[in-house]
Amino acid sequence: MTAVAVASHPLRFLASTLLLSIPFHVWGVLWPVEGLPFGLPVSVVMIVIPAMVATILTLQEAGARHAVALWLRLADVRRIAGAGWPALALLTMPLASLLAFGIMRVFGLPLPKTTHVALAHAPALIAVFFVGAIFEEIGWTGYATEPLQRRYGVTGAGLIIGGVWALWHVPAWWLGQGHTIPWVVGQSLATIAMRVIMGQIYAAGGRSPCLAILFHAMINVSWVLFPNDGSHYDPLVIAPILATMAAALAMAGAAGGARHRA
Repeated sequence: MTAVAVASHPLRFLASTLLLSIPFHVWGVLWPVEGLPFGLPVSVVMIVIPAMVATILTLQEAGARHAVALWLRLADVRRIAGAGWPALALLTMPLASLLAFGIMRVFGLPLPKTTHVALAHAPALIAVFFVGAIFEEIGWTGYATEPLQRRYGVTGAGLIIGGVWALWHVPAWWLGQGHTIPWVVGQSLATIAMRVIMGQIYAAGGRSPCLAILFHAMINVSWVLFPNDGSHYDPLVIAPILATMAAALAMAGAAGGARHRA
């Protein structure tokens, strides 16, 4: 199965996704629903917007056959260039969370007196968040990433999509979940770094959306499993860790590209 690169309006996709999500944010603020899993706001249902926008734009630009192919790419695992890339997609966020926890302990930052990590729930969490990530990544990765990487490079595309991705979440973080502005700023920076990492793994690992979906799922799994049930997750600690990882991958990718050209 080959990659489908028919997207001619990735910036339109990004703008449309932001605009069409506004009613969901308004819903979450004016008519909040209590008791959702993991303290999520009701605006979480906007995860269907990227898939919807990507599908409609592909239909308009290339027709039904390409729209179907866009969805079929979700099962395109044969493109993955070796087992190391799924492992990297699976383990990067847990490693970053573990490093963040260690730093918080060393520097005496707020942590629960008694910590618990629900590792037994990890398989179910991965499955649930993997399914949820599909609806986002068919847009962010399946539709927008390919043309943006061709035009702006892997890191540039990651910064663009990451900035929009962070902005897309800000109302939910700030108004829906009630986080402080420093928390929102830290999480925005972490989100941009995550997208740069995802773009590097996607590009170097064979351009299979499955890699991005797996990484995306592990973002949420790592947050929920952070002690205790994500209550002490601190984006101001994890953001520099992720930025360092993103820079390291970008430099490795540049070095690999230079060797290939030589």
